Amino acid sequence: MANLLLGIILAFGVLIPIAYKWELNLKVVSVAVLAIGLFAGLAVNAVTFHFDMGLMLKLLTCSALIIVTAGVVLLIRFYRDPDRVPPERENIIVAPADGVIKYVKHIEKGNIPSSSKGKESVRLSESLLNILPDGQGYLIGIGMSFLDVHVTRAAIAGKVTYLEHIPGAFCSLKRDDAPYRNERLIEVIENDRFKIGLIQIASRLVRRIVAYVREGDELDLGQRMGMIKFGSQVDIVLPNLEDLKVKVSVADQVYAGISVIADYCNK
Repeated sequence: MANLLLGIILAFGVLIPIAYKWELNLKVVSVAVLAIGLFAGLAVNAVTFHFDMGLMLKLLTCSALIIVTAGVVLLIRFYRDPDRVPPERENIIVAPADGVIKYVKHIEKGNIPSSSKGKESVRLSESLLNILPDGQGYLIGIGMSFLDVHVTRAAIAGKVTYLEHIPGAFCSLKRDDAPYRNERLIEVIENDRFKIGLIQIASRLVRRIVAYVREGDELDLGQRMGMIKFGSQVDIVLPNLEDLKVKVSVADQVYAGISVIADYCNK
C-alpha cells in the first residue's frame, strides 16, 4: 500500500505541473496520472518483493517509471489517427483541426486582425487576402494541445489552389509574434463558389509540418491534409458570404472533419 501511495503522490507531483504549464485538460490528465501512479507503485511493489530497496532508490525508480510511462502514453495518444466521417449535410464548413476555438474575428477591409496572442497588428499574407472578394471575412483560430489529434482535414470539398511552406524560428506560441514568426504551412482550397485559407502554425517543440496533399489536388470534405508534430495552432480564413453563419464561439471544443464551424446557403 505504501508503494502505491508513493507512486500516486509522485505522479501527481511530477505530471500535474507539466500538464498545467502545457495548458492540458486537467480533468483528462488527472485520470491518466492516477493510472500511471498506480502502475509505477505496483511495479516498485513487485521489485521490492524480490529485492530490498531503500527509500531513495524507490523514489528514483518510481520517478523514472512515471516519466517513461507518461512519455509513451503521450506519444501513443499524439500519433493516433482515428477515422472520421463528416456530417451528411450540404453547404457546411468543418473544423480543419482538433482543439479549442481561441478567437473568432471579423476581417474588415483595411483592418486585418492579428492573432490574439500578439500585441501587434500583423496583416495576413496576400495569398490569404486574395480569397476575400470584398476584403471582408472571418479569422478563426484553433489551439491544439498535445492531447488532441494532430491530423488536419479539409474544411470543405474542393481543389488545393495554393500551398506554401514558410520556415520559421520555432518560438513558443506564448510569444506575442509567434503565430507569424513560427514555421507555418499556408493552403487555399477552392470550390465552385468561394475559397478558404488554412494556416498551420508550428510551436516551439514542433520540428516538422507534414503535408499529405499538393497544389492541384482535389479534396473531399474531411479528407486528411497533413499533420503537425506536437503542440500547434491552425487558423482558418473564411470569406464574408452573405449567407455564411459562423457556428462556433471562443472556448468551444472542435474536432477535425466532423465539427461544423460554419454553414451557408447554396445559391
